[in-house]
Amino acid sequence: MLIAGAIVVGIAGPPAAQAAPSTTTSPAPTTGASVYYPNCKAACADGVAPIHRGQPGYRSGLDRDGDGIACEVCH
Repeated sequence: MLIAGAIVVGIAGPPAAQAAPSTTTSPAPTTGASVYYPNCKAACADGVAPIHRGQPGYRSGLDRDGDGIACEVCH
C-alpha cells in the first residue's frame, strides 16, 4: 500500500480469536437481608458493630439517628 509517498509494509495474519463467553457465574452479592440482628447487643456480641448501610446485617431499625451507621456504641 502506498500512502503519501511512503511505503507501508505489514503482514496481515488471521483475525484474532475472540475469547469465548464465560460460562461460570459469580455468586450473588451478599445483602443485608441475609444476616439479621434483633438488636445492637447481638451485633456487638457477634463483633460486627458498627454496621454501615449496605453491609450485611444493617437495617434502619438499628440505626438510631439515621446516619447510615447502626450500632455505633456497644456497651
